[in-house]
Amino acid sequence: MSIKRKYIDSHWLIFALQGVLALLFGWYALFTNLNSLEAIIVIAGTVLLGLGIIEMLNLLTRTHLKETWGLSLLMAVLEIATAFTMLFAKDQNAIWHLAIIGLYTITRGILEIFIGLGSVDDLTDRFIWVLTGISGCIIGIVVVNAGHLGNLPFIKYFGSYMMIFGISNLIYAIHNKEQKHEYETELREKREENRAKSIKNAKKIAAVKELSVKPDRVYKSKNLGEKTANKAVKKSAHKKSKKPTAKKISKK
Repeated sequence: MSIKRKYIDSHWLIFALQGVLALLFGWYALFTNLNSLEAIIVIAGTVLLGLGIIEMLNLLTRTHLKETWGLSLLMAVLEIATAFTMLFAKDQNAIWHLAIIGLYTITRGILEIFIGLGSVDDLTDRFIWVLTGISGCIIGIVVVNAGHLGNLPFIKYFGSYMMIFGISNLIYAIHNKEQKHEYETELREKREENRAKSIKNAKKIAAVKELSVKPDRVYKSKNLGEKTANKAVKKSAHKKSKKPTAKKISKK
């Protein structure tokens, strides 16, 4: 039976690794001179494949812990399918690749909005997810319509989205780690409080049992004392009632 633990409650390292990888690609796409379309496609496809592998690790972890894994599987399939489509079709023209990247960015943006609105309780985390999702949708639409700008500008737009995605993931990873620490501390304090209550209740029960046993002991000891006293009285009375023997009479 699966535990209904949300996707956003995945281990913070998953989000941190994805954030670092996305930031590296975003920095490379924005701040280096890109001249070869094929090289750019290979790098972008490799980065998406890396994101998919990290998501697969998250999927395996959640499956092992018997947590819900449907959304994690969807994310992993999206990343890996997009990566393989780009890598195995790297000889296609720029229009093909910008369509693939644009659709991927829009789809991921919609999923992030869905996660933010449907799964996140904390307002800061919700803002992070929704903002990243809206940015993805906008940049994805721009990428799809960037064919008339030439072969290379669309990868700059995609790089800007990956920068936003990377920064958001790192912020969320740090926040998620802090929340996990607070939750574990609160859970530990609650366990200690419950343990103290159980010990206190056990002492109360033992005291009540002891009080319920004491009157019986007092009653039994009282009866025993009365019986002993009665026996002593009877014995002394019996001695007094005995007649003197012949020897005692002759001596007198």
